[in-house]
Amino acid sequence: MNYYLRNMLKYWRYTVRMFVKLLLHRSESSEISVDHLLERMNSNLPPLIIDIRSAPEFNGAEGHIPNAKSIPIGELTSNLENLHSSKEKEIVTICPGGGMSLVAVDLLTEAGFKDVKSLTGGFDLWVKSGYPTTKS
Repeated sequence: MNYYLRNMLKYWRYTVRMFVKLLLHRSESSEISVDHLLERMNSNLPPLIIDIRSAPEFNGAEGHIPNAKSIPIGELTSNLENLHSSKEKEIVTICPGGGMSLVAVDLLTEAGFKDVKSLTGGFDLWVKSGYPTTKS
C-alpha cells in the first residue's frame, strides 16, 4: 500500500507542477479550437487524437471523438514508446474541459513530439458544439 501511495503522490506532484508551469507559460500555439480540429479531421492528413480521459469516460454515454485513441493521462508516459512513430505527426490531446490535456501536451513535447496541441474547451465543448461522437 505504501508503494502505491508514494507513486500516486509522486504522480500528482508532477501533474500539479506541470499544470502550474503550463498556466504560467501557456502559448496559444499549443491549443486548437473545436472548429479547426473538425476541419483537420476532414483533411488528407488528419491528426492523431489522444483522449486522456479514463476508459469509463471514453466509453461512456457521450462516447468519444471518432478515431480518437484512448490513453488515460496516468498511462501516457508508459505509452510513449508505442507513440514513437507519431513523433513528427500532428497530435491533439483531449480531456473533459481542456486543462489536463495541456499537461499531456507538455509531457509529449518534453518527450520530443513536434506538433502537439490541446483541444480548447475539451470534449465538453466538442459535444456542446454538436460535433460527431462515436461509441466503441
